[in-house]
Amino acid sequence: MTKTAAFPEPDQTGGQPAGLRAALKLPSIRVLGDFVKKQGTELEEREIPDYEVLYFPEGTLSVYRVGEREFSLNKPCFVLTRPGEVHSYRYDPHKPTRHLFIHFWLKALPDDLLAVLQPDGPSVIPYQGELLFSLMKQINAIAFLRPDKLQDRGSLLLLSLLSEIDALAADESPETERLPPQLAKALSVIDSHPSSPLTVDQLARQVGWTPEHLARSFSRHLGMTPKETIVRKKIDRACQLLLYGRMSVKEIAFEVGFADENYFCRVFKAAKAITATDYRAKYYKPKYEDLAPANDEDALYPSNRVFFGDF
Repeated sequence: MTKTAAFPEPDQTGGQPAGLRAALKLPSIRVLGDFVKKQGTELEEREIPDYEVLYFPEGTLSVYRVGEREFSLNKPCFVLTRPGEVHSYRYDPHKPTRHLFIHFWLKALPDDLLAVLQPDGPSVIPYQGELLFSLMKQINAIAFLRPDKLQDRGSLLLLSLLSEIDALAADESPETERLPPQLAKALSVIDSHPSSPLTVDQLARQVGWTPEHLARSFSRHLGMTPKETIVRKKIDRACQLLLYGRMSVKEIAFEVGFADENYFCRVFKAAKAITATDYRAKYYKPKYEDLAPANDEDALYPSNRVFFGDF
């Protein structure tokens, strides 16, 4: 049996305040919350007149069904339901299931919609991270603490959230190959030891693989050997020290784990097509004097870099 949620239809203005929100065609938030469903419960088949975005912060045995398709929510993920889609949920039979949700109207015309909100868009988008999870929690916090500001502040955050989900969906494809966890750990170990000698055997032991399997995985996923990756990371660190410090080339060679200055210089030139001395002379700027070399291990972008928008 199909059930329709009893949400009132929007008025002639779409429920949107005049001014900036209307001009930007921001979404209008209808209903939202952060619920924990008991194990073994269900949400019966229904059809809603608006859009709904949900986030399940933990993988569970819950199942989302929309039309004739069924999705296992066994990974942290977003679920998107569009107007008119008949859908239902079966929650994990063994443990409670938490999910955050937001119902919203859109004022944009169909051809202005984000691809992820189009009728043929994806229903489930895997995501494990804090940023978008925090956005959903912040929108709920605004609804509780400052409900008078929900349509102003909350709608802006919701538009940002939907834009990021759209980007996630665009990047997600069956051909997309994720790094094995052991390989991700190996890269983390390399990043965290920029100044220490590190052999392939030591790296393999730390991730629980044989050196041979580690080498094959590096070549397959990264297009270089573990040794080449270690050397590249050391040279990248040396470049930072050349630009942001006053150490001599010899001191930098020792700092990044090379026992021989001449060997370091040969490796540096092979990697950068320029000597370390010439690199410093070409790229050093006095404005870098107050910057310190940074470890970018956990960053999605390089530190000590200015980014420019398009105009």
